[in-house]
Amino acid sequence: MPTPVPILSDSARGFRPLPLIARAPRREPQVPALGRAPRVHLWHIGCQMNDADRRELAAHIADIGCIPETALDDSDITVLITCTVRANAEQKVFGKFRELIPWKRSRPGRAIALTGCMAVEHGEALLDRLPELDYVFDVREPDGFLAKLQALHAPNLDGPVMVPAPDRLSAYVAVMGGCNEMCTYCIVPFVRGRELSRPLPEVVAHVERLVAQGVREVTLLGQNVNSYHDQPHRARLPELLAAVDAVPGLWRLRFLTSHPRNAVPELFAAMRDLPTVCEQLHLPVQAGDDNLLRRMRRLYSVEEYRDKIAAAVGTVGPRLALSTDIIVGFCGESEAEFAGTEALMREVRFDTVHLAAYSVRPGTAAARREDDVPLQEKKARLNHLLAVQREIAAARNAEYVGSAVEILIDGIAEDGRPYGRTRENKVAWLPPGVAVPGELRTAQVVASSAWQLHAQPAGKAA
Repeated sequence: MPTPVPILSDSARGFRPLPLIARAPRREPQVPALGRAPRVHLWHIGCQMNDADRRELAAHIADIGCIPETALDDSDITVLITCTVRANAEQKVFGKFRELIPWKRSRPGRAIALTGCMAVEHGEALLDRLPELDYVFDVREPDGFLAKLQALHAPNLDGPVMVPAPDRLSAYVAVMGGCNEMCTYCIVPFVRGRELSRPLPEVVAHVERLVAQGVREVTLLGQNVNSYHDQPHRARLPELLAAVDAVPGLWRLRFLTSHPRNAVPELFAAMRDLPTVCEQLHLPVQAGDDNLLRRMRRLYSVEEYRDKIAAAVGTVGPRLALSTDIIVGFCGESEAEFAGTEALMREVRFDTVHLAAYSVRPGTAAARREDDVPLQEKKARLNHLLAVQREIAAARNAEYVGSAVEILIDGIAEDGRPYGRTRENKVAWLPPGVAVPGELRTAQVVASSAWQLHAQPAGKAA
């Protein structure tokens, strides 16, 4: 049996950044004389915020003279950027760690570090459970880890490493971290802390750097992004969107993830009026029954959620693509409550629904309740809603047939077909040879399925 980990580390309980935690000096890895800068492999799992954290950490690693984003077999250090929102994500991290043990043992001096949400949740206990783990640190406060790398590898470091400009067209930019909502099922406030927004000028400068490197689409990230508030600059999310929209060379702008309580008319007006802001709104509802929402501490009713959706569509327009998150099998979820969630899905007709079965997160308020919906029932409800959403998504996408869409070409498939995403964030395919990555193409949709559109360049539709 693996060694259990405690419910929450001291840092997680007190919303404090986690300091670097390492093995006792006698157990630190013996660092060989590499004769070169150490190479670092980065692996991440979980939300878009972890993707953004990975890219930020890679930049820090390059700044101290190490080489980030190298292939595992060529690397000296592996950093796992972890997720703890659901039990399944934690199990994947432990599985990945087991895969790394032979890699570490195959060459003296290799090391494994772990950061992200699991680091804050479990802290030093991870070193007890995982004997091959060398470092645990908070991705929000990486200075201790970076200083350790500098000290261990000083003879091989020669100033910042120039990394090639990214070839990606889209990028995530974290504009705030943490969450103040304290939903009963969610561990994010414990592992990410209270809300803290980046200054508006800093965000704009970040986007400007990305655009200069060739990025054309940016998604602004936050656990509750529409509560963004830069008080010194009197900016909330609508003002931030306006400032980023003005960056020359930016084609598209999105934002994730929103809480219904903070989705205000000014936000919808900004989506309508700013040219780069895409016609896509992700507004997690989690459940379609008022009693269930109260147990989740979501602080809005189903009717209030409906009103938010109606206001958004009425302001932005009928082509607004809607997506949401839904949890099935939450504590005490009755058949009637589950039916309410299905009814809301059918009424709103979301383009995309991210469905998950409830899993207990130690330390949350819901962990004190009985997890009384059997696993088999959770799976049955999940599969039922997946089938419902497949039906709805197919109907929604069929409405695009015959209309024009703008596609940002991301790549070319093996069969030669260009593919990309529309402003509504739908996957779209074009015939071979009509576009190359990096282009914006207007095309007419000629066919659709639940998950994608098929289009012909304007003027060539069948």
